Amino acid sequence: MMKALRICIAGIALLGSAGAISQGEEGYASGGSELCISCHDFGPESPVHAVMAGSHGTNGDAEAMQDRRGCEDCHGPSANHAGAPTQISPGVSFGPRWSASSAAQDGTCLTCHEENVAAHWGDSLHMLNNVTCVSCHDIHTGGDSVLFESRQAEVCTVCHKAEKTGMHGLDKDTDGGPPCSSCHNSHNHESAKTEMLLNRSEGCRTCHDLVKMAKSDQVSDRARSYHKVMANPERTCIECHGGIAHATTDSVTSFAPQPGNSKEVTLFYPGTTTAEWLVENHPGSQPLRQGAGCQQCHRGEEAAIGQSLAGEFQPASRRVDVSFSRDADSLRVQLRWKGQRNDQALSMMWGKGGDETFRRGGCFAACHDDMSGMPGNRGQQTGKYLWSSREQRQQIGRPAIAKDQAALAKMMEQGKFVVMWHVDLNSGKARTATLLDQVNWRAEPAFRASTRFENGWWQVDLRRSLTHQASHVLPFDPEGQYTFGIAINGADNAGGGHWVSLPLTLRSSGEDSDFKVE
Repeated sequence: MMKALRICIAGIALLGSAGAISQGEEGYASGGSELCISCHDFGPESPVHAVMAGSHGTNGDAEAMQDRRGCEDCHGPSANHAGAPTQISPGVSFGPRWSASSAAQDGTCLTCHEENVAAHWGDSLHMLNNVTCVSCHDIHTGGDSVLFESRQAEVCTVCHKAEKTGMHGLDKDTDGGPPCSSCHNSHNHESAKTEMLLNRSEGCRTCHDLVKMAKSDQVSDRARSYHKVMANPERTCIECHGGIAHATTDSVTSFAPQPGNSKEVTLFYPGTTTAEWLVENHPGSQPLRQGAGCQQCHRGEEAAIGQSLAGEFQPASRRVDVSFSRDADSLRVQLRWKGQRNDQALSMMWGKGGDETFRRGGCFAACHDDMSGMPGNRGQQTGKYLWSSREQRQQIGRPAIAKDQAALAKMMEQGKFVVMWHVDLNSGKARTATLLDQVNWRAEPAFRASTRFENGWWQVDLRRSLTHQASHVLPFDPEGQYTFGIAINGADNAGGGHWVSLPLTLRSSGEDSDFKVE
């Protein structure tokens, strides 16, 4: 990493010592891809080498490459970025530090691909659901997984979880089945039937041979008769066999929240997951940066996530019954879980859209690389904070610093903070805090708690006054939607030994939240 920084600093010093980086036509950097590589080449494994060697690079036939710009073909005019790489984004950024809009990113790809494979992208279900080209494709690699038939399922089943069980839900290795693209056109709005009409049900015929089936004693006369309809080019296998290719959609957790007053929530061991990792190195970082939340991909996978992160730490997950109710003057939250007598604490974080990272990532938005026990800690003794409270220094490689007090005070006034509730399970002591640049604890009479441990079960009752609506305790608006997260701290290691939920939502009515309170 230090080698990369030295190369980058040297490149900028040489090229920018006489002033700003010189600009070519329409804001393009006159140094071209060579200028980009002077910073972004951090060794043989650097993604710039893979992209340059592929069809998106400039290593091809000289005549074919005549009008190509290399990096700026996709990233747009970026002379200003080259001149101030820590302050100004490329013309079109795909992350991790900056991310252009979905439309801007897709527009770059469509410049070339709208003439062929993406001709109907504007009507595609993926586009309408804010899935971008780079959500599935990676051109900074030697082989884009989704273009290999044997590896398509690795990409598609990240979202399409019912298909993880293979064809017909037989739990066979998906590598042995037909590729997803034999039935589905991911760049179009059309259903599987349209693609199957075009290729004569190629996906089904990967395993099912109509000629052999017609001669088989295991196929009934009626089925043989019905199969004759496949001679008609306007028929597909799913005319009769619809709905059986994959496991039923109700076999996995719905993408959309199912609102209710009470339900079971799975908390999981988070390991050293940080906000930085989520938006930089996590496979789902791209949709996160563009507005998606953790639940969009991971709803129903909490226990599996915990197991993958826990190692020897057990249990990897804990199930908590959560219910909401409201009376004339208070909001009541009741939580119940099977635990140990020496469980330490219960915490909740609350936000109302003031901080976008909390809406997307919940509690993870407050955990950072530089915190004690985290991979990037350098002895700063940093606690929880929201990234919006920081500003980046201009020097390359220097950590961000907290904004000045005037800026922080304005953010508090605008509601751009998160509220924390904390309950000591043994004493029942309750306290609240505001979280922005740091955690500021305070006693709050509007928040009360009672705890009980009986027969191996904890029950915690929380009450939040609705008549005391001070700004620092996050006033509850019956028409608003709130994001919240839950954490339980275990015995002996109240800091690291904890379990946390994905971000959840609460509102008084409507169908687009996890919980509702009436």
